[in-house]
Amino acid sequence: MVNFGDHRTTTSAIPQFAREKSELVMANTGRGIIERAQVAGRCLVLFWATVRSVRDIRRSSVQIVRQIEMSGFGSLLVLSLISGLTGMIMAVQTGISLKDFGLENNLGGIIGVTFCRELGPIWAAVIILARVGAAMAAEIGTMTVNEEIDALRSMSIDPVRFLVMPRLVALAVVMPMLAAIADFVGMLGGAMISKASFGVTVATFFESAKSMLTYSDVFTGLFKAGVFACLIGTIACDQGLNTTDGAEGVGRATTKTVVLCVIFTLLMDLFLTQFVQLTLKKVLE
Repeated sequence: MVNFGDHRTTTSAIPQFAREKSELVMANTGRGIIERAQVAGRCLVLFWATVRSVRDIRRSSVQIVRQIEMSGFGSLLVLSLISGLTGMIMAVQTGISLKDFGLENNLGGIIGVTFCRELGPIWAAVIILARVGAAMAAEIGTMTVNEEIDALRSMSIDPVRFLVMPRLVALAVVMPMLAAIADFVGMLGGAMISKASFGVTVATFFESAKSMLTYSDVFTGLFKAGVFACLIGTIACDQGLNTTDGAEGVGRATTKTVVLCVIFTLLMDLFLTQFVQLTLKKVLE
């Protein structure tokens, strides 16, 4: 006879296995929450130290201009391409539905409001965190593992003032500009496709956008971009300053920077949309 084993032993092992796996999942989840809370607290301290060092901004004017050139002009082409294509896709998808109700003339307002409130700042943040944030983390991380940061401290040079502050100021200047460019290019792409596919003239498209958009929509989008800039720059510099384990650690810091920037940018966007935008809307209107 073939012995398939004790059924009671098998069934008793299943709850034990499930319990061990559930405990492992809970432990990993808790560890991840604690690590991100530690990063958030560390970034707050770094951001406050950076704000305090802004009083020495004149001494860092050359570095700020260099960072503005790298962050702004270097990201302009890819941001314009992505925003234009997004506006075109939105026009096609939304126009098909609006045409059934004879409302295709409202395409400009819908695309304009969507870009100014959300897509413009978000696309600017995505491009900056992927292109500039990762580069910042890798650059400062390499300096950290090569003990260049310790060398700066030994010469009584504050790394926050010398490295972090110029990068944050440059991003805070560049990001609202990039968001405004993304808004315009996205609407321009939507206008081109609206005219080609649905017969909506460019004048009608932008007149619809003008009628639906308010100052609060534009201002809150630019404000979001500025907040995202401070968030991305702080996280990238924090990961760079806390890099360990040589070249492998630099790679981990770069990857972690992108992941954390995406998570915290979306969380901050939710917070700003729920609270700040509504408050500013009441003040401005």
